[in-house]
Amino acid sequence: MSIKKLFALPLSICLTLSMLSFASVPVSAKDTLDRTGEALIQPPKAQLFTPTYSKKGLQFGESIDDAINLGIKYCLFNIEITELMDTSGNRLEYDYNGKTYTFNWDAFKRWGSLFSQLEDAGIHLSAEFLLPWADGQTDLIHPAARGERGHNYYAWNISTPEDKDRYAALFSCLAEVFDGRHGMGHIGNYLIGNEVNAHSQWHYTGSDSLKENAYLYADTFQIVNSAVQDKCANARVSICLEHSWTTKIAGRVHAGRDFLDTFAERLEEYGSPDFTISYHAYSEPLTQADFWNNSSERVKDSVDSPCITMKNIEQLTKYVKSTYGAKTRIMLTEQGFSSHGADGEMKQAAAIAYAYYKAEFNDMIDCIIFRCQADSPGEIAGDGLYMGLWTEGLGRMKLSHDVFKYMDTPKSAAYTETCRQYLGIRDWSELVPGYDAKHFD
Repeated sequence: MSIKKLFALPLSICLTLSMLSFASVPVSAKDTLDRTGEALIQPPKAQLFTPTYSKKGLQFGESIDDAINLGIKYCLFNIEITELMDTSGNRLEYDYNGKTYTFNWDAFKRWGSLFSQLEDAGIHLSAEFLLPWADGQTDLIHPAARGERGHNYYAWNISTPEDKDRYAALFSCLAEVFDGRHGMGHIGNYLIGNEVNAHSQWHYTGSDSLKENAYLYADTFQIVNSAVQDKCANARVSICLEHSWTTKIAGRVHAGRDFLDTFAERLEEYGSPDFTISYHAYSEPLTQADFWNNSSERVKDSVDSPCITMKNIEQLTKYVKSTYGAKTRIMLTEQGFSSHGADGEMKQAAAIAYAYYKAEFNDMIDCIIFRCQADSPGEIAGDGLYMGLWTEGLGRMKLSHDVFKYMDTPKSAAYTETCRQYLGIRDWSELVPGYDAKHFD
């Protein structure tokens, strides 16, 4: 089945499928994974992360055909845990450690319908798992966070052995179903939460303590990582951070570097398992598409910079490489530039190309996933942001659309010429260390 029309959502909550309609799939009320079924006798596919010639990715929500036509190699979708745990529809029973757990088979099938198309197109999938407030499912939320509504997403409840096993069972099941052998696609990168250092808005814990929050997150990471690795040994599991690097705001945001280091400190108690960093290097301020002009006070050429954006992204990679080694990979899983204002579309196109080349020729970064395919009505109304390659509803292609499409092809020089003129350069090597046009031949 081909999905032609999806939909767009606001920043950092783009692309959940809970509102989509799919052709119904007849399943029993108690469907289970059958290891002897015909679909499961296919030889396993190699799951080891293999970099492609291009690190270009897109969060898309309107047309899978357009996304494939754009030549993307990476994408990200957000999945709400509550839809997987909702057992009101057709059920999937899953045995884990001698106990049977029940999940929502309809939700698994909806995602599998899309993910299989991505796999067929050779697109590497990152999935970000989020926990919203849902009446009747608040037991999924960390106990200290249950007393307050109004946060976008919440920390997960792992307060008892039973609660830990419930999450371990879910991710064991996810890693088994979406391992590339069941016709359901392959999740190559599991993100635990969104921008978790911004703990009030995106990963509410009920606490403002850096140590408490980072340790709770590391404990959650360990549960998910163990479950995923057991079923799909080469899948990645990621910590997701926003761009506040040494900046902290009491009651709202922990400095990303402090959170990362405290998280890693806790992981040492688990034998320091590998982790991937999914980073959001948005501009400071967010509305400034010309990131190269970000404030020199807020965005410094230093590992002690208050913020890390695409202007100084090499400071993040330098710090990670020196502190955790080159094996700790960085994936820029959410990156966008708005086309509003004077010269808006030209500025957006130049920003996308410039950011892409900075990521492509940085040996610590494995991908850069831009958002979004089309302008989001919610972002326009709420934040005045126009981050799409199209206008709202795929109404009109912006200048950035074809720049995005061809910037990693043999036609890159021709299609980015106006971007170079706008930036006042003749060749990308003037701005991007290591840039080599022959890379795209």
